[in-house]
Amino acid sequence: MTAKMRTQRLERYVLRHEGTGDYLRVNEESQEIERSSSPESAWEFHTHDGAVTHAIWIGEVFGQTPDVVKMI
Repeated sequence: MTAKMRTQRLERYVLRHEGTGDYLRVNEESQEIERSSSPESAWEFHTHDGAVTHAIWIGEVFGQTPDVVKMI
């Protein structure tokens, strides 16, 4: 049996546009994906799998897959 480590803090992943280095977020009013220079306002994922899945979907729609970045 393998023991899993539990942490107090959730992991945090964000998506970053490869070309500009801007982070992706969801506009609160229009619900559209937009760019932001601030990682603090970026669309946040708490699992790597979730962030990768969304990055792939965005790549399929927009033709460029964003980078998944783990925030510390």
